[in-house]
Amino acid sequence: MKKIRKVPKLLPFDILIIIIIAGCGVLLTVRGLGQKGSRVVVNAASVKYEYSAELDGTYSVPGELGDTTFEIKDGRVRIIDSPCPNKTCISQGWHNPLVCLPNKVMITVEGENSVKTGQGRGPSNEEVQLDAVSE
Repeated sequence: MKKIRKVPKLLPFDILIIIIIAGCGVLLTVRGLGQKGSRVVVNAASVKYEYSAELDGTYSVPGELGDTTFEIKDGRVRIIDSPCPNKTCISQGWHNPLVCLPNKVMITVEGENSVKTGQGRGPSNEEVQLDAVSE
């Protein structure tokens, strides 16, 4: 003879905890979507690049599998092309942070301006103009 297992009922406190956890998750997700800042920091294959978030444009950085191309527009950033197999990083859209694990690229939008408009910092931390693809 099989015993029927009784499922415990949810108490009001349990429901309150579930609502709080779900609310925090939604808040953190919405806060990260399309976050604006004054600089974009890219870590690609152990090399750090900085770009001004005030300078709209399309840039590429070399990753482990090839070049990852991203767009900066209105202080936000998104990946528009990557050599990774699943292209999950492209589907992230205007999100912060952006990560392409196969190509070892991570892009974040950060706050206060440490980079002059129209300029950035290359792999050896020298100041460079960002009018084309940065290496």
